[in-house]
Amino acid sequence: MPTDTPLHKAAHNGDLAAVKNILEEGEIAVDEPGAAERRPLHRAAGGNHIDICKFLIEKGAQVDQTDKSGRTALHWAAISGHKDAADYLISINANLMAATSSKMTPLHGAAEGGRVEIVKLLMEKIGDKKEDMCNMVDDDGKKACDLAVAGQHKQVIKVLKEMGDPNAASVACCIS
Repeated sequence: MPTDTPLHKAAHNGDLAAVKNILEEGEIAVDEPGAAERRPLHRAAGGNHIDICKFLIEKGAQVDQTDKSGRTALHWAAISGHKDAADYLISINANLMAATSSKMTPLHGAAEGGRVEIVKLLMEKIGDKKEDMCNMVDDDGKKACDLAVAGQHKQVIKVLKEMGDPNAASVACCIS
């Protein structure tokens, strides 16, 4: 089983100089799998290290590369609540509807974690596929709205409702 390389650790810690040095040495590939098959871009996005995300992409990192669970860098940014990283990844065409092996989308992760700004960003950026994204279910049969309700994330439910999630339209509980 792979473990994190010095590149993964530098990306996670936000050390751009180390990331550059490691890649210049050429012994570690930009998309080298680490623990749980996470890539350096996953680590950078999960830490909101935009400069490192940009550098890794410039060096050939694949924006929608998945880890062992099927999470992309956008999943990691969404779950961690990092709007800057999520916005950057979306700007370079990250798949907003990417689903993990358990069918969790970035919207599911953000809604479940109460990440209001990420939910708002994803809803703004999805465009005419909003209803499709909102109706995607995970392996437990849950939609993003269901996860927000279960977590009693009132602000997330409010944003989903305001931004046109058809599932949030009828949610009366938890909203004041």
